[in-house]
Amino acid sequence: MLHLSDPHLDGSPERADRLNAVLDLLPPNRQPDAIVLTGDIADNGVEPEYAQFSAVMASRLPWLAVPGNHDTPALLPSAPTLDVGDLRVIGVDVVVPGENHGELRPEEAGRVAELATGARRTVLAFHQPPMRIGHTYVDPMRLLNADALAGLVNRIGTVTAILCGHIHTACTATFAGVPVLVAPGIVSAANLDGDHPAANRDHPPGMALHQFTDQGIVTTFHYAC
Repeated sequence: MLHLSDPHLDGSPERADRLNAVLDLLPPNRQPDAIVLTGDIADNGVEPEYAQFSAVMASRLPWLAVPGNHDTPALLPSAPTLDVGDLRVIGVDVVVPGENHGELRPEEAGRVAELATGARRTVLAFHQPPMRIGHTYVDPMRLLNADALAGLVNRIGTVTAILCGHIHTACTATFAGVPVLVAPGIVSAANLDGDHPAANRDHPPGMALHQFTDQGIVTTFHYAC
């Protein structure tokens, strides 16, 4: 599974080129079964940016995209779920309009739990990760009601992984007994110094590649250098 995040498309060819660079990074013998994009697809959440996204993805493998804090969820073209073998990937909308942090609303948790019914293994995909990473700038912008997510994970009972973006940094963690896998940013990389958080736009765009087996998950991170 190819996991991408934060292309922040703005209509410019430069940002589309960065997204295409990671989409084209894998050789023919390592093509993924599906692509999951975990938010901030657009930079300003306007229709031309989603038209640019649709054009880039038109010839790609089956994909699912979820909204981030820069997105307008109603404009994002994506199916709610994506089945890949015995995995069901479910997109979760945790956007709080006008805010950078995320929140899992009760009605969204109920919708996701219903979509997970009957799946042998479930992957939840959303934008803001639920844990602190020790970065003073991005930590306040995490998913703030993590207890609600823990309750949803327990309610579903088949969650194999949680996929996130938002922090423009490759990251792995464990939450509620489940791996949290965070893709690096495409448009930029986060500065290590949270007190000087200007993004590094010279950093190459990155991607995560997740291999799901009966024994577990193997994740590798790659960059279009």
